[in-house]
Amino acid sequence: MDPAYAAKEIVDLSDAELISLGFLGENVAPEVKDIVEKVKACPDYLGVVRFSRPAPSKAETLYSKLNNDVDSNTVVAPNLISEYEMNFWYHGISVDPPKLMWRSDLETNPFPIPPPGTPFLKIPTKAAHGVFKTPLNDVWDVVAPRILASIKSRGLRYYALSTVRFWTAEDGKDETRGPVVVWIAVDPNAADPKAVRDATPDILHILADVQITDVVVEWYEGSPVARLVDCRVPVIPCRQSDDVLGTLTLLFREMKISDLKSRGDGGIRSRVHVCDGPGRDTSGSLLTFMPPFHGNSSR
Repeated sequence: MDPAYAAKEIVDLSDAELISLGFLGENVAPEVKDIVEKVKACPDYLGVVRFSRPAPSKAETLYSKLNNDVDSNTVVAPNLISEYEMNFWYHGISVDPPKLMWRSDLETNPFPIPPPGTPFLKIPTKAAHGVFKTPLNDVWDVVAPRILASIKSRGLRYYALSTVRFWTAEDGKDETRGPVVVWIAVDPNAADPKAVRDATPDILHILADVQITDVVVEWYEGSPVARLVDCRVPVIPCRQSDDVLGTLTLLFREMKISDLKSRGDGGIRSRVHVCDGPGRDTSGSLLTFMPPFHGNSSR
């Protein structure tokens, strides 16, 4: 914004100026338009209101760069998906969403690429939800250890194995609910996209063995446990979000220390509500598995 406008009130600006500044017009958020219209309708009471444009977010800056770069929509080795999809597949689930590495429905569910010039506010956003009362809930405590064993057998370093369902909101359309996702966080420095792609069929076979065929497997660039404990919704490890209401989930990590023996099955499990059996609770939510931390501690 031109610094000259910093000292001006909304009532001092013409509609043309407000449009050029992004406070009126077709692609402006309805809430912003509403404020402007109310100020202009009641200048005696609201005439001193001013607008200042905040600095663009990290995601908005990246979007502006990629949306105007045709190469960002093409696949460049060693990646198996485009740079745009990698960065915006999880757009909206948190202020700093992870990067997608691979997904099993890549061929059957293409990711829409917005045309150049599409406003940032117009691109679809996702929200992560827990998985409840699905066939996978009944067998998760059976298939999860098999999936972990398969991941480990390929030498992949994982940070979390959980389940999630993404709801997508798109401008002018009703929110849509996606399939159940087996969501796997791996160390991007120890696993390349080809490795996780090649590991995916084994996981799908494990699920098919128990008649689970409508689930998608997604791999994303993970981080250590300390960065995953701020949960957005039950049993889903996500980063901090400012505007979410939900159930608190606690994650407990098994640790080996110098003077105590380790207990448990080597994973982190999170339970919600009251459990009625191993790996399952009365509401049907699923457990999150994470690797144990092995090291020495003076505590």
